[in-house]
Amino acid sequence: NMLKVVALHLKKRGLTYATIDGSVNPKQRMDLVEAFNHSRGPQVMLISLLAGGVGLNLTGGNHLFLLDMHWNPSLEDQACDRIYRVGQQKDVVIHRFVCEGTVEEKILQLQEKKKDLAKQVLSGSGESVTKLTLADLRVLFGI
Repeated sequence: NMLKVVALHLKKRGLTYATIDGSVNPKQRMDLVEAFNHSRGPQVMLISLLAGGVGLNLTGGNHLFLLDMHWNPSLEDQACDRIYRVGQQKDVVIHRFVCEGTVEEKILQLQEKKKDLAKQVLSGSGESVTKLTLADLRVLFGI
């Protein structure tokens, strides 16, 4: 997975890091976050998109690198919100990696469509944005 690839490169560069993914229990997760937010913690926190979506306060960091995209833009928005918290003293920068001509580029297009649909839902018109449609899958796979 992408987190392991990044971890390998961080290790080669001598940077300290911690990883939060679905295998980390809630107590460990909170301990890692507490250490990261204070000077005794790792320089880099690697977090899977789903594990990073809720309950984390990562004011110790101010650069977020989105390496894997999700068709549901609200999951990425929630992950980005982890460093935009009360107590954040630094300017926050979000870095999104999208390779041209790849499925990530198609996911970005799909996210934009989903955001437009969400606006319609909030205004009282539109359809559900919680599932991928057949049309969405066709866009992703270029069919």
